[in-house]
Amino acid sequence: MSDEATIHGHDKVLEHTIELFRSFTPPGVTLQLPPPSAKEMDMQFEEYVPGQSLTATVVAPSSYANAVGILQGGFISAMFDNLIGPLSYLTARGPTTSLELGTHFMRTVVTGERLKLTATVRKPGRSVIYLAADAHNKDNKLVATAVSTVQVLAMPKS
Repeated sequence: MSDEATIHGHDKVLEHTIELFRSFTPPGVTLQLPPPSAKEMDMQFEEYVPGQSLTATVVAPSSYANAVGILQGGFISAMFDNLIGPLSYLTARGPTTSLELGTHFMRTVVTGERLKLTATVRKPGRSVIYLAADAHNKDNKLVATAVSTVQVLAMPKS
C-alpha cells in the first residue's frame, strides 16, 4: 500500500497498522490490535492520512460517566491516547512511547454522545514526534484538545 494514499474505514486502517506492527514485533509476542483499551471503548478508525493524521469516532459509554452523568475527563484523555499512539507508531514506522500527554477540556460530553477525534502530526522526528488532537461532538463543537510528545524507540539489532 502506498504511503501517499489516504486510507478510509476502520478495517482498512487496522489492516495497514497490523501489517506495519508485524514488521517490528519480536518473535513470540502476540499483537493485540486494536489494543484491549481501544476495543473496550469501541473506537472506530475512520481515516488515516500517512504522515499527517488519524481520525476515529467513539461513543461515550455510560460506564465512563462521573457522579453527575457526564463523561469523566480521564476517559477523553484515554481516547486521545488510543488515537495518538497508533499515529505515532505509523509515523515512526516502529514503536514509540509517550513522554507527555496534556488534555484541555472545553465542553461537557454526555454519555451516549458520538465524538469525532482527529490526531495530527505537528513535527515528526527520528527520536521524538510532536502530535496534537481534537475531539468534536455531533454538532462539530470542540469538546477537548490534547498535545503529546512521544519518543521513538530504537529497534534492537538482530
